[in-house]
Amino acid sequence: MMPNLGSATLRTIVTYAETVNDGLLPAGRGRWLAELAGARAPEQLRVRLLRHNPVFDPARLRRIAILGAAGEGQRLAALCRRHGIEVVAIADDDPRKIGTSVLGHPVLPTAGLAARADECPVVVASHRVLAAVRNLQALGLRDVAPFAVLQALAPDMFPPHMFYDRLLEDTFEHRDRYRWLEGELADDFSRQVLDAVLGFRQTLDARLLEPVVEHDLYGPAGLIRYGDDEAYVDGGSYDGDTIRLFIGRVGGRFERVYAFEPDPRTFAALTRNFIDEPRVRPINAGLYSRTGSLRFHDDGSRGAIFADDGEIDMAVTTIDDVVGEGRATFIKMNIEGAEIDALDGARRTIRRCLPKLAISAYHRPNDLWRIALLIREISSSYDLFLRQHDGGVIETVLYALPRGHAPAARRNGFEVVAAT
Repeated sequence: MMPNLGSATLRTIVTYAETVNDGLLPAGRGRWLAELAGARAPEQLRVRLLRHNPVFDPARLRRIAILGAAGEGQRLAALCRRHGIEVVAIADDDPRKIGTSVLGHPVLPTAGLAARADECPVVVASHRVLAAVRNLQALGLRDVAPFAVLQALAPDMFPPHMFYDRLLEDTFEHRDRYRWLEGELADDFSRQVLDAVLGFRQTLDARLLEPVVEHDLYGPAGLIRYGDDEAYVDGGSYDGDTIRLFIGRVGGRFERVYAFEPDPRTFAALTRNFIDEPRVRPINAGLYSRTGSLRFHDDGSRGAIFADDGEIDMAVTTIDDVVGEGRATFIKMNIEGAEIDALDGARRTIRRCLPKLAISAYHRPNDLWRIALLIREISSSYDLFLRQHDGGVIETVLYALPRGHAPAARRNGFEVVAAT
């Protein structure tokens, strides 16, 4: 039996729902900001989202197929069982998962969904949505949406992942902050990115992001210039993948890399990968606003995070404490929601060195404006740029560059010129 979705149900705001234009149009300059400004309550955004994804109404959903057999796919399958929703098939193209089982469902390759999921909605249980949607549509499957749709429409039934927790509420309640952010961004393309991101939030249709996605993570062409003696602070180094990207971009010419990775197993791999490179200094600690320890989920994944219910204690430190009076020319952070705390612990270094900043701004919905606001508070000497590096909620990166750093360039037909 389906639970009651509450007194403000998704079908009560009829007048608003009849007036909203939900056609999928390209994100124009300020189009989705304007839509947001016209909303009068978070429930109006929920109505818009439902009208954009009508077959995913949680109150009527009876059967689905799932694309994605990792953690979020497994969680979705368990929630469907709890709420009496039939899962007709689960698919994943990871060879390690094909042929395994999730709650009794054999995992199929994605191509297998064409026969099993005919006339059945398909939920993409992944944060990388755009490519999956395009692949499923190529198979003839039209009713496709990310798991985030269910989490936003019925958070009591489908508890939201951190990325989507109070997604619609934050978007509505802080619409003035997003308008402020639009005015702070240094180029037209950044404003186009912001509008597309807000369009995605209001529809959860990743196709809105397609015109603005640049896949060159932490290195958008024409935006960042490197010297021959960079001192790179890599917050969230994982096994060194982004360090390898950095070394490639500078042609191997750099002074030092500070590589922060708190997860013990991942840190072991990081250390092995750079054992012959003395300029890379692996540091088995997370970045935070103070030096000490926090509880940590030790699962060896990219999603390992600090949490009060974590299994182990993990050392944390600050950029200010580690860099001291040394140099930092480029700081990147992808640290699973700890970015604001880590920036707070880098105030002295940022003010003293004015390093280039590349900060992930998607782990919580309000990160998008809070990180920009904090950087502005720390230093007024930066131009702010926004880039989207994947087709989904992830890899939205705020770049803060010292005034006049970014050269003129063109991105997808938009002139990109740093403010001076």
